[in-house]
This record gives sequence, structure tokens and C-alpha cells, in this order.
Amino acid sequence: MLYFSYSQNQLEKQALETLASYDKQLLVTPKQIDVYDVIEKLLDVPYDWKYLTPDQSILGATAFNPGFIWAWPEPVYRVGMKPYKVPVEKGTILIDSTLTERGNIGRENFTVMHEVFHQVLHKKCFRNEPPNYAHFSKNPEYDSNGHKKLKTAIDYIEYQANQCAACFLMPRDLVIETFDKMFSRTSYSRLKWIYIDNLVREMAYEFNSSETAMKYRLNNLKILRNVGDGKCYEPINI
Repeated sequence: MLYFSYSQNQLEKQALETLASYDKQLLVTPKQIDVYDVIEKLLDVPYDWKYLTPDQSILGATAFNPGFIWAWPEPVYRVGMKPYKVPVEKGTILIDSTLTERGNIGRENFTVMHEVFHQVLHKKCFRNEPPNYAHFSKNPEYDSNGHKKLKTAIDYIEYQANQCAACFLMPRDLVIETFDKMFSRTSYSRLKWIYIDNLVREMAYEFNSSETAMKYRLNNLKILRNVGDGKCYEPINI
């Protein structure tokens, strides 16, 4: 399988160009966004929601070729339950239905944009795959610093889609500006971890993302640092 070696700067540039193509205002102020509208306006491909696995190990899929994928009738496996075929057109994006059912709007948004950037970045990577090929995006695994070990072509492809999704939903300059406006050193000194958790929660809402994705973004931008156990964060240079 092919993959291209993009630098972090190249990925960020691609994400910002895509964001500007959709709505330049999102570069200067955070506001609620309909990620399915992004698909319609920038990609013009079909999208749908299915139970992709009975354990939510796969949250999104992109059909790089026409054909079918397997889906499940329910989100939890029951004895005797079997998957069924779902016909798909070339370019179809499928999102796991559980993301729409459990108040996971931030995670849903990130998953959708992850699939969008597969199509922006990776069409040529899958050109030698057999007919009926669909790429399934598994639930990502990170270390305590938000980093993922990159070994295979798929690892790099998944990392690139994740990075672009993060940069699209949480643009660097705007995240830094918003954090500076919202962060209060006085309040932090009194409330510490509770304050940071609330701040991350508010920022995740402002930027249409999940709290976990926002923590990783703030950590990668060197605004927050992890304090030992992978769960607690504190501002850098306080």
C-alpha cells in the first residue's frame, strides 16, 4: 500500500486550506459546524450511518471503490446475530450509528472529518487495492502524550487523517487565542484540576470536538502538559 510522507506543517496547511474553502470565518472565530455539510459542499459524496461493528471498534469507513461493506443490525452482539451487506457507491462515507445516539457529537465530528481527510489526502494511496475496497478507521490508540507509534502504511495514513481532522476542527492560532482569553491563573491556583477539566470541556464545545481530542490538541500545541498519569494536565509556563 502506498502512503505519502507529509510533514506536520504540510498537514496543518492542508487542513487550513480545506477549512478556508468551506468557511473562512472559522479561521477567526469558533462556532458550531455541521460536518455533514462539509461533506456535501467539499466532496459531494454520499454518506450514511450504520452499525459498523457490534463493539464500536470501528467508527468510520470510506469506500474508495464501489461495491459493498458489511454492517450489523444492532450495536451490541447477540447470539446468532449476523452482519449484512450494504451496497455503497465510490466515495461513500459511513459513520457508526452509535456516535449519533449517545451524545457523542464531538467524537462524531472528529470521526467525520477524519474520513473527509482520507478522501482529501489518500485516494492515490488505495489505487492499487482490489475492487470493492473500503477503508475502515479503527478507534485510535495513543500513548499518554497523545502520540501514536507509526510502523505501517496504514499507521501513517490514520495519523495523517487524525492530524488534519484536529487542525480543521481546532485551528492552531484560534485555539491559542481562545485559551488565552479563557484561562485565569487566579482561578487555576484555587481549583487546579477541576478548573482545567472545565476549561477543556468549554473549549471542546466551542470547537465542535471531544474533550479528549481537545486535551491532545492543547498538549501537542504545548499549551497543556501531561502530569504523570496520562489523565491530569496543567498549563505550561504558569
